[in-house]
Amino acid sequence: MPSRNRRLRSGVSWPITLTDVVDGLGEQYEFVKRPKFCVGGVADSPLAVEWVPAHSFNFGMGGYHPDVVGIHIDIRPVRSADRAAVRSLLLAIALPQLGDWIARSQVATETWKDERHTCRWTCDEKEVRLVGEWPW
Repeated sequence: MPSRNRRLRSGVSWPITLTDVVDGLGEQYEFVKRPKFCVGGVADSPLAVEWVPAHSFNFGMGGYHPDVVGIHIDIRPVRSADRAAVRSLLLAIALPQLGDWIARSQVATETWKDERHTCRWTCDEKEVRLVGEWPW
């Protein structure tokens, strides 16, 4: 599919697909909101996850709208030349870690669940690194 049909500029691609995410997470996928495929520039963190707590629904005063509560996954573009290498690392390392992160978030303490948390995976040609908070 041409990049213009994907709303991405030429030379960048998303490293993984929705099917990759669904297959990679297996049963854990039921706990997440539909992944968001971000547009924009190349990211050093092609995969990110965020836990949004169920606070008061007075979203004008620090709470969150009910539709926002839960686990959100962002997939960010990478250089097209790096896509194959990043994709293989994400499939082999990051998606299993993401599945574990989601599973842990479901049984985390109420103290952990009461705050907003983020986690992301950074990539280079040879390695994926997890940056962020693990659920307790």
